[in-house]
Amino acid sequence: MATIKVTKASTVKSIKRQFEKEFNCNIRMYNGIRFADEKMKISDLSKTDDPGGSLELGARSRVENVEKYFKNTFGIKVQISNADDTKLADNSMTLTQAGKL
Repeated sequence: MATIKVTKASTVKSIKRQFEKEFNCNIRMYNGIRFADEKMKISDLSKTDDPGGSLELGARSRVENVEKYFKNTFGIKVQISNADDTKLADNSMTLTQAGKL
């Protein structure tokens, strides 16, 4: 079971790096309708009062659940994509499957 650490001070770049290392897939984080700058922090992007926490993810975690978690917890839209970031993963896929797209 991998733990993805997400705190107020986490940057987009650090979260993306964790997803690449643990699951060989990418996470796209948005600031409104545009991609978030990699230097932005969760506290800058968050639409909630108290962003932060840690996310326990396994290789069999579903894409849909990860995307919902970020939306519900932080108010941040995210999408999971394949290893070379050219194709979005289907919501029913696991993170491992997304990395093999």
